[in-house]
Amino acid sequence: MPAIATTHSLNDYRKLVISNYRDQLRNSSAKSIEFSYTHRSKPYQYSIQLSKISCNYGGHRYWWLCPKCNQRTSTLYYAGLYVCRHCIGANYGSQLQQPIDRIYSKLNAIRAHMGWQVGVIHGIGERPKGMHAKTYNRLLKEYEHLEQKIIGAHYATT
Repeated sequence: MPAIATTHSLNDYRKLVISNYRDQLRNSSAKSIEFSYTHRSKPYQYSIQLSKISCNYGGHRYWWLCPKCNQRTSTLYYAGLYVCRHCIGANYGSQLQQPIDRIYSKLNAIRAHMGWQVGVIHGIGERPKGMHAKTYNRLLKEYEHLEQKIIGAHYATT
């Protein structure tokens, strides 16, 4: 079993998403956006450059250019400065999960897709209205397979 992850995930950082500035950018030809704030009693004031890309069916899309590596990205993460996920060196939360946690995540995803209450303890619900029987049977089979993996993992550790 892999060691418990001790690194930070991207969920631990505040995000700066370009889509939050969509309306502001729609009617302007801005090349950058100015930011000024204080972090741990240290003032920061700098501008984050923007990249404007034409879309295939007309219009255009804005992207941030990372202040550290100049890579185009839709989300910057706050670590004193706003930088891309590569510069911050953090992983996605799912990359830090233990194998058993991944199984539980998959089980909960299937339960959500089926419209069942989250949590293994609640049992299996009925086929959702409008779902094909073939789809329901496939998801049910996958769900039961994942449950068996959990039971097998539980007995392997005891």
